[in-house]
Amino acid sequence: MSEVSTMERVIRSDVSMEECKKIEKVLRKNNISYFERWKLHTGLLRFLNNDKNAKCDILVHMDSFERAKALLAAGGVMDESVSENKDSKNSK
Repeated sequence: MSEVSTMERVIRSDVSMEECKKIEKVLRKNNISYFERWKLHTGLLRFLNNDKNAKCDILVHMDSFERAKALLAAGGVMDESVSENKDSKNSK
């Protein structure tokens, strides 16, 4: 299988809406660009889709990964389950 190299790394996976807002605040304050990939309920039961069930993956550029990880750990936003150097393509 051919692996595609990307420049983004997953800093947190399966984050709730509240956690996402906290992480976003820290990253914006420190001028670190990020991307949110939302996982919504899809399929036959779309009526069950609400914001409480939504989860997201937060990705940052690999150049800012270590800095973002340190800032989030210092701010108490991040726990020990950081996915280090995990490709965004491999997280599917």
